[in-house]
Amino acid sequence: MIETTTKPELGPTTEEHRPNTTLRAQAQAVLRNAILDGQFKVGEKLIERELSELTGASRSILREALVNLEANGLIERQSYRGFSVTQIGPQKVKEIFELRAILETRAAELFTERASDQEIDSLNDVLAELETAVAAVDLGGMRAAKERYYDILFTGCRNVEIRRALENVIDRIYYLRSQLMMDPVRRKLSLAEMRRLTTALINRDQLAARAANLEHLMNARDTVLNLMAENRNSSGGMEKVDDKL
Repeated sequence: MIETTTKPELGPTTEEHRPNTTLRAQAQAVLRNAILDGQFKVGEKLIERELSELTGASRSILREALVNLEANGLIERQSYRGFSVTQIGPQKVKEIFELRAILETRAAELFTERASDQEIDSLNDVLAELETAVAAVDLGGMRAAKERYYDILFTGCRNVEIRRALENVIDRIYYLRSQLMMDPVRRKLSLAEMRRLTTALINRDQLAARAANLEHLMNARDTVLNLMAENRNSSGGMEKVDDKL
């Protein structure tokens, strides 16, 4: 007796849903990159028509992408006004950097113990990419190199919970980092700090890696707070600062 099998029919939760998911992810990536690269400024209202033109997405797909960006903290919903780019207040900046100091510093320490030789070499290669991007004032290249650098760091530390713990704020970290890259003085200082951190990681010097990472984070935090204070002063104290964000 020959047995026959019948393939299960694919319902709307598989094949029909997948294209919309892909389109939403594509639209979200375009908008995310535009925000991180400074195409949209802090507090700027996002116009749906302009976003549709930028992404090529339908209204329904675009709204799904916006909801996800809101969940990631890059944009905020305004009552009866749609969405605008999130304004991160000073208290939230301090909290984010406190979290980074704990988790990223521990990741750097573990990297010196657990990273493979190939990951060490990759870290050095990405540092060279960052140096090239800084020299060319290529903000997109800087952001991409920094993301790759920390991907290697988090993979090489062999602790998936560190990366998972940062997931809730990762886009806000990228956003603050992008703002810092726009400052020419901070770009040069940051690169020097990254060189010191990389040297410590390559030498598998745990104490030096810890010190270099903390120095980098505290300097970045102070620069962000100083820039925010300057912006408030230049606007006569009228700039909105929401410490709840």
